[in-house]
Amino acid sequence: MVDLPRYVAGPGMPDTALGVVRAAGWRFEHDRHGNTFTFAPDRRVIAAFLPEGDRFAPMITNWPSWEPVWVIRAYVHGELNQVTWEATFTSDTPAEFIAAFLLDLVRKTPLDNDRDEPAPPPLVDQ
Repeated sequence: MVDLPRYVAGPGMPDTALGVVRAAGWRFEHDRHGNTFTFAPDRRVIAAFLPEGDRFAPMITNWPSWEPVWVIRAYVHGELNQVTWEATFTSDTPAEFIAAFLLDLVRKTPLDNDRDEPAPPPLVDQ
């Protein structure tokens, strides 16, 4: 085994990252092209693994190697037309980095008390 700094690691296996949201109970859907879409239980966040490209991924540059393969979006109260924030990762991003990002996202930890804006109210199942 060779010890390398993580920043020079290759992309690794997508299951490294997808396992994080699977363990957190997220719902999985796959399209006919081999792309994977995962949905948080409250549907406020979607994490997509798009190895075959998809219109869900934003077009960032004209360089295919820089196009996002991972897209993570948060929405206002589960309304899919109101994006709150978005994170994208290219095909060369180590899966361990994406897993760490997703792990922090799925953790049930309180928000920082020094935030300027209040947290949105929790969704109520109807």
